[in-house]
Amino acid sequence: MAYFQNLIDELRVKHKFTNARVGQPQNWYSFSTGVRGFVYSTSFARGERVRAEIYIDTGKGERNKEIFRKLKTDEEQIHKEFGDKLEWEELPDKRANRIAIYRQGNIDEDSKTLTEIRDWAIEKLLKFKTVFEGRIKTFKD
Repeated sequence: MAYFQNLIDELRVKHKFTNARVGQPQNWYSFSTGVRGFVYSTSFARGERVRAEIYIDTGKGERNKEIFRKLKTDEEQIHKEFGDKLEWEELPDKRANRIAIYRQGNIDEDSKTLTEIRDWAIEKLLKFKTVFEGRIKTFKD
């Protein structure tokens, strides 16, 4: 909970990224994009990895796949703008899809490493917003 509290406080105060105020005792935190069906998120994932992502879930599986595939047609330009190669995860067993980036790490790291992870997550969430904000507005209902 303390990790996510520090993360959302910095995103809110320093970067005006969110209005969120309270960290939750969970392994992830999602932030509104302003477009229904899309959230920015960061989490501690399986395999001792940390993830930052844009998560696509309009509530309709086929619509999610359509949006995902449309975004993927611009994959090369998106990677160039993002500055890192992203993982395009269609998640065949789920309704939703994600576009993510990963790094090693887990919540049990020492405080110095958790600070590095938090800084990394903030950098990547801000980059997701820069790269995807205009693109996802085209899918607004």
